[in-house]
Amino acid sequence: MTLNHISSKRVLIRFDFNVPMYEGKIINDFRIKQSLATIQLLLNNKNKLIIMSHLGRPNEGEYDKNNSLEPIAKYLSELLSKDIKFISTLDEQVSFDNNEICFLENVRFNIGEKSCDESLSQRYASLADIFIFDAFGVAHRKESSTFGVSEYLETYPGLNIKHEISTINKLIKENSRPMTIIISGAKVSTKLIVIKKLLSRCDHMILGGGILNTFLKAKGYEIGLSLYEANLVNEAKNILNSELASKIVFPSDLLCESFSQTKNKDVINIIKDDCIYDIGENSLQEIKKLINKSSSIFWNGPLGYVEKKPFDYATKELAKTIAKHNCFSIVGGGDTLPIIENLNLQNDYSCLSTGGGSLLTYLEDESLPILDKLNL
Repeated sequence: MTLNHISSKRVLIRFDFNVPMYEGKIINDFRIKQSLATIQLLLNNKNKLIIMSHLGRPNEGEYDKNNSLEPIAKYLSELLSKDIKFISTLDEQVSFDNNEICFLENVRFNIGEKSCDESLSQRYASLADIFIFDAFGVAHRKESSTFGVSEYLETYPGLNIKHEISTINKLIKENSRPMTIIISGAKVSTKLIVIKKLLSRCDHMILGGGILNTFLKAKGYEIGLSLYEANLVNEAKNILNSELASKIVFPSDLLCESFSQTKNKDVINIIKDDCIYDIGENSLQEIKKLINKSSSIFWNGPLGYVEKKPFDYATKELAKTIAKHNCFSIVGGGDTLPIIENLNLQNDYSCLSTGGGSLLTYLEDESLPILDKLNL
């Protein structure tokens, strides 16, 4: 059975509405908008919907207004032009009066959510006839609202996760070469395994952020006051001593700040007072040439400290270059997507993935238990 065949049922749906918020307002609604197709299809088939998600990292069993999903429920109501009943606790009755949609409060307020507690999973399952999973961003987490409930209800994939998985599989299986992979972020520790595995699959790998700094340190360069992970320098050295090291594209220059002054400096001229915040202009031009020769691109994480100008420049230029180039392109990671949307380039990529950690886990060939349930 597919979503098209589900009709006149009570349907429990797990989305990933863990979106950036500031003072109760949604900063980026990409993940919310990605849910609309699944919601609309199910409503068209006269189903009653119960939506659940998490937001932030609250302490289980404690209400935290800053992580309440009520503002997101209101926003979704506006997008759909439909009344949505907000259910503040699981003790409140889930009922459909003048509404077709109920929206549960943050699942991480519930004790047992993260440990995939059996009784909590059964409680979720008791609310509905069918379970739809459409939250690729948390597909790597075995929790009550992601995997646990699927043990007790018929479970099907939503439209968005089906699209994302099929698109990602094209990148993996069709072997469209040359392939360039861009991996960036503050911490190497969260991405070291995937760097190792993806090096064997790609032709070129570009590093950025704290990850790049750690590898520069491993190569013996001065990185000054820049963010890096000292305990992983030896791991980076091991990669650099492997036969795959030649695939890593290192920058020739970097954009640094020292004594409140921003300077573009050759990598060999970095001093102990410098802080590396972005790649340099010459390096950016070389990366652009590489992108334009690539048949497929996977990008995870901004190149620089994008929260502060002018260190967002290289990331924006990279986004524009990939968008213009006629190639197969997948972007994942919450920090990168808003930049692409702000540039209005979202329709120029093959897939903007809602997955961050789950996408990297999937690319590592690691098992995502819920995907086995969904036959994806």
